[in-house]
Amino acid sequence: MTSLLFFVSLFSFLLTACNKDDSPADDNNNNSNNTSSFSYPDAFGVLVAVKSVSYTSVAGYEVPVEVNSASAFFPTDAGATTFADAGTVTIEGKSLTKYQNNSYVYDNYLSPLTLSSLTWNVSGNGNIQSFSKTITRPVPTFSGHSSLPSSISKAAGLSISLGSALYQADSVIVLLTSSNDNVVIKSVAGNASSVSFSSAELSALSNSTTGSISISPYNITAETINNRKYYFVNESSYLKMMVSITE
Repeated sequence: MTSLLFFVSLFSFLLTACNKDDSPADDNNNNSNNTSSFSYPDAFGVLVAVKSVSYTSVAGYEVPVEVNSASAFFPTDAGATTFADAGTVTIEGKSLTKYQNNSYVYDNYLSPLTLSSLTWNVSGNGNIQSFSKTITRPVPTFSGHSSLPSSISKAAGLSISLGSALYQADSVIVLLTSSNDNVVIKSVAGNASSVSFSSAELSALSNSTTGSISISPYNITAETINNRKYYFVNESSYLKMMVSITE
């Protein structure tokens, strides 16, 4: 199955289950320790723009640190797990690096992306024809970082407000981590007012002073280009670190 894995610090969701039409289905998976997933077995290409924002404390103030990136892959056939060489892939006129498995990642952080103009260009190669696509939907945002808790009591459960703090999101992935590298993850619709975790779900996390909470809204545009289906994903990830997790 075609998939692309993004860990929460830079890429925070997994594309792996079935979508039956051009609009991405909302996933309300409430299972802990299971990466909520979406998949596109008809995809001949998935191109992703990611804004990652983490917050660090400076002189008692939380300062956001933003890193923008992009990635892409082009299955050799719809549903294939091997990727094709698509030639040169650019976003904002800047080239992504092609890796040995033919996946593409933007990694030139000395020339950072702004993600203000989401224009993709693919030069094409072999069976992949060249194309250019400008995505008009912006990268979604979450403005509620300041309201995220600095501590989590597993016994009490956890509820995080979303609602009006989200903008331009189709869906949202909320991921909690602790120092034992275990995660608890849920995906909810982009118009969800909140997301809740029960004490049973939180029991997967170990007690920690270095836990984290990540809120990752995203939207997806599906396009048929040269008789092939491509998915363009805009995602952001807001990471609150040094969260205390107790019984």
